[in-house]
Amino acid sequence: MTRRHGLMGPNTVRVVALVLAVGMASTVGGPYLVQAGVPLLVVIALSLLVLAVPLLAIVRSERSRR
Repeated sequence: MTRRHGLMGPNTVRVVALVLAVGMASTVGGPYLVQAGVPLLVVIALSLLVLAVPLLAIVRSERSRR
């Protein structure tokens, strides 16, 4: 069976792109967000989410190859 959209469907790709964009903005703007009053734990959580999304995609793709 062939996959029509690769490893992820078009909606999943949009969600991943949105998560990465928001996370990258929060990582780069982390000090400014903290200075503006956003709790540090929220900024750290967004940064960790940005790191986790590509890693989970890699693990998922490796698992599907087997």
